[in-house]
Formats: sequence, structure tokens, C-alpha cells
Amino acid sequence: MDEFKPNNPTADEEDELDSAEPQEDFAALLDASPQRRELSIEKDKKVEGTIISVGEEWVFVDIGAKSEGAIAREELIDENGALPFSVGDRITAYVVKIADGEIQLSVKMTAAASEEAARDAFRSGVPVEGLVTGERKGGFTVRVLGRDAFCPYSQIDLQGRGTADQYLDKRFLFRIAEYKEGGRNIVVSRRDILEEERRREIARLKETLQAGTLIEGTVRNVTDFGAFVDLGGIEGLIPMSELAWFRVTKASDIVNTGDRVKVKVLDVNWETNRISLSLKQTVENPWDRAADVYVEGRTLTGTVTKLMNFGAFVELEPGVEGMIHISRMGTGRRINHPRELLQPGDTVDVTVVSVDRASRRIGLELNVIADEEPAVPLNVGDMITGIVDSVQEYGVFITLPGGKTGLLHVSEIPDAKRGELKRRFPQGSPIEVEILEINPETNKIALSARSLVRRREEAQFKDFASDKRGGRPFGTLGDILAEKLKK
Repeated sequence: MDEFKPNNPTADEEDELDSAEPQEDFAALLDASPQRRELSIEKDKKVEGTIISVGEEWVFVDIGAKSEGAIAREELIDENGALPFSVGDRITAYVVKIADGEIQLSVKMTAAASEEAARDAFRSGVPVEGLVTGERKGGFTVRVLGRDAFCPYSQIDLQGRGTADQYLDKRFLFRIAEYKEGGRNIVVSRRDILEEERRREIARLKETLQAGTLIEGTVRNVTDFGAFVDLGGIEGLIPMSELAWFRVTKASDIVNTGDRVKVKVLDVNWETNRISLSLKQTVENPWDRAADVYVEGRTLTGTVTKLMNFGAFVELEPGVEGMIHISRMGTGRRINHPRELLQPGDTVDVTVVSVDRASRRIGLELNVIADEEPAVPLNVGDMITGIVDSVQEYGVFITLPGGKTGLLHVSEIPDAKRGELKRRFPQGSPIEVEILEINPETNKIALSARSLVRRREEAQFKDFASDKRGGRPFGTLGDILAEKLKK
């Protein structure tokens, strides 16, 4: 091991240097008083020095003693296996061994430390590095300082423990909570260290975190009402409504435990340590461009998301929904409920009929594919046969040729009794009616059975009044009466 020049020589040494020959080097001076130099280096003492050499297994540090201090390289490498130190860097460590002129150092009181160092770590609270080697009743076995220690479940993490895989065969910093029977009974805690880190992080966050801040965090828990995100010492909640611009039924469809996410702070209450977060506000709101995309008359394809008594909601894109009112589903056919035509998950073609940008509402009309049956023209005055669709107190709905629906109001049914309509008009039975009115704006069709009876009576009378014997018709009833009066 190379020797090095001492720092800050004493007054006696300065006199010796002044009287020495010019060719005499500093190594010789160090050899002249080894006892004085080594008295200042004591076991378990905290020292600071400069890295002067980096080897494959050891890193050598000038700590101002006759010999350099040596730190195991594996103590200094990071989680990626890289060494974050180089020659010339300053470093702080503990003296864990002095033997045969060699000084061994440790930055975390690793297994290289002696039994005395372990007791000192217990008394002083200095963190020690430990390897979680197994799970046992009530906690985990942790290898620290060359001995097996016990870490209770409650002390392995901040809020309860995770799965065993999160800890087994991994190294963490622990604090020795109990040291008994000469090191045969050691209890360690990781939670104490995490709580200290958490307090430091909370103090830092209190200075920087405020509404509107963008911050990254890790999803710690996914629940039925949102997701909790660790912001580094404290957790915030993303409510379900703030996970995405579209309707979210399960938070796990958007985030999962362990995900790194970027969120926006909505509200901070340091008295209760409650922080509200938003994930959706870190991405573009699709409604910001909806005004340019969804214009009246445009035909689109969407997915049915929800059915209500009054209509169906259709997702046009994530975050943008429109609604088909029930009156715009049947193209003239009466629809009692949207489920007669649609189901959630159906892909439908729709046309935009209205856009309310202020309230973010889009009105749609269902584009119904024409039936294979050719369209049947319907005109006022036509006598047609339809099929009873449903019976209400105020009348009977009848499906007409071509698929459209008309209403036979109770007032247009001869001898109608409201309580007897369902008996007189069974669902699915045929019925002959006359078209009284067609409203082109609402597609409502009014029907009549009373006028049909009147027509039949007139036809029967004409047959009766016809003169079959001479081929000359009797004429109308008025003509017959006039002829009788003349006689």
C-alpha cells in the first residue's frame, strides 16, 4: 500500500522538515513518528478523508494517518452496480478494524464491523445494513453484522407489511432496537429509519407543495374509491373522478400498485395531512378540441356505455360521450325502452344533431339500417292491417306495415271500455285501421277503428239500395224518400 504525505504537520515536525536534507521525502518523516500519528485513529471513530485509489475490491482513502483506510467496494456501489465515487472525492466512514498497520473502514457499519461496533451502533443508533434472509413467525430474519437478527412485521415498513417477495434477499438499512446476550438476541427496526426519512420529506414538501404543483409519485394502493400515491414521505389520493376524463368504473383499469405516475396537486391540508391529486389534469382534456371535431350533421361511430329510460349514452372517444334520446331511435317505431334496440357494448352509427359546448353535451340520432322488407308508403285515409304491439289505458299501439308504429286512441275505438282493451286487443293480434293523421315532424301516426265501422255500414247500405232487378240503383236514401213523396 502506497504511503502518503501527512496533512497539517506539528511544530516539531516542521522543525525537522526545516533541518532535513532536500532529498528526504515525507514517507521517511512519517516513519519517524508512527506512534504519534496512529494515536489519533481509534476504532469505531468517525473519520473523513479523500479517495486516492479505486481497485476491484477495495477503495483506499487518505484519512490523515500513516496508512490509508480501506473500504470494501461493494459497500459503495449503487443499486445499478455502479460506483458513484471517484478519485479525489471526499467521503465519511467509520473505523471498524485496526490490525497490522491496516485500517479498515465502513460507511454503513456492515458485517465487517466488530461486536463492539454492533454494541456501539445499538447505543448510538447508527444505522446498520442488513440482508433479509427469511420469513419466520411474527417477522423476518435479517443478517446484520455477521449475526442473525429479528425484525417484527410491524417494523419492516411504514404502514403494515407488503408481500414477503418485497423484502426477501434484499438489503436495507436497519436500526438495532435491542441487543442482548452478547449479540445472540438482536432485534432490528427498519420502520424507525423510514419514519425519520418521512419526517424530513414532509418538512421539505411543506415548503414546496401547493395546489397546482405537478409532482411524480408511486401508486401504493388501489381502492374502490381511487388510488393512493406516495409523494415521498406522504400519500395523496386520486379520486375516481380524477383518474381519467372518461367514466372509470375500476381504478385498476387506469393504474396499478407500483406504477410511477405524474399528478397535479388539487388541494393540500397540512392539518389533516390530506392531499387531493388529479391524474387526468396532467393530460389534454378531449373536450378542449371537441368543438372542432363534433359538429351538427356529422356521422360517427361510437360504443353504447349506458342505458337509461330516456335514452342511451354513447362514447365517441375516451372522455367524450353523447346521448341518443329515445325519440331518436326508432325512426317512427314506438320504443318503450332503449334495450329493445341496444345493449351496453354495442357499436353504433350515429349522427350529431346538437352540440352544447357550455354544458358539454352532444345530442345524437341512431342511424338505423333499413329492414330487408321494402318500405310501405303510408297515407292519410289508407285502410291497412297492423299488429297489436302494446295496450295502454289511453289506447292501443299498433305496428304498421314497414315497421312504423301508430296509436289507436280510445276515442277512436267503437264501444271502448278502458278496462276491456287488453281483452279485446291481445298483443300480436291483427287489426284493421284507418290512418287519420301523419305528423312529419314527430313521426306520430293517429289511427281510427271507428271510421272503419262507419265505412262498412255505408258499403252495406249501398249494396242494399242497389236495384238488382233492373240494374238501376235506388239511389240514396234521400232520393227514395223524395220519390215516395211525389206519389
